[in-house]
Amino acid sequence: MLLLWAAVAFSGHLVDQVGHPVQAGPVTRLVALAPDVVELAFALGAGERLVGVAGTADFPVAARLLPRVTVGDVESIMARRPDLVLATTAGNDPRVIERLRASGVRTFTADVTSCERLAEVLRLLGEVLGARRRGDELADDVLGRCAAAARRAADLPGQGALWVVWWEPPIVAAPNTFHHDLLHRAALTNLAPEGAGRYPRVNPEVFLDPGLRFVVSPDEPDVRAGWERFATSAAGTRLAAGDVQVLWLPADPASRPGPRMPEALEALVAAREARR
Repeated sequence: MLLLWAAVAFSGHLVDQVGHPVQAGPVTRLVALAPDVVELAFALGAGERLVGVAGTADFPVAARLLPRVTVGDVESIMARRPDLVLATTAGNDPRVIERLRASGVRTFTADVTSCERLAEVLRLLGEVLGARRRGDELADDVLGRCAAAARRAADLPGQGALWVVWWEPPIVAAPNTFHHDLLHRAALTNLAPEGAGRYPRVNPEVFLDPGLRFVVSPDEPDVRAGWERFATSAAGTRLAAGDVQVLWLPADPASRPGPRMPEALEALVAAREARR
């Protein structure tokens, strides 16, 4: 609960994860601008209040039936007459959120960079959506599952790794991302460069680093196709030879900082255990 109380604003209102106050009041018309915050809303029992979602929202199945909004178009969002807009730093343009706020629309931005931050956003949104008990239950479950997976990984050897979100060009997850947190909990040392942003494009030669033992990537067709082409390049020789093992994780949990994030960690630890 300390994380939650650290985010309570000066005037008694809540503050979202990027520091913006969220005014108190009922939420009856909810718009969610990314798949991860759509999942958060459903997990907290607020799915029926969603009146607009990002075009890529596909989980749970009910999300596929909801009206779509153009996430970069303020007018498209406001046409749904939301009394709260959910956004995320994992894909939404902050300038759009600022324009919504300037127009008087309540917004809440999630910035999930770790299991703890996921637990925090569940508690915060539980408060905002009038589902405090559900938020607390989900937060406790997230922390418990992440801790249990980390305990399993404690017996695994610490080794160098990269989390590749795209192969052409190679884009990796750097520190201050939820991917970095999952690598750390799975006893893997992230070899991504620091100071170049959360998801920097890297020199392909990084895959020739002798300290690199694992690459983690989401298992989806476009990403696999990119890996297959990359493995035929000069920089992909260690991948092609099997010197660097690729751990393919379920695509959505491994790509969305939402309530299914513990599944990605558990799958990563299981994949490591299978290769011990």
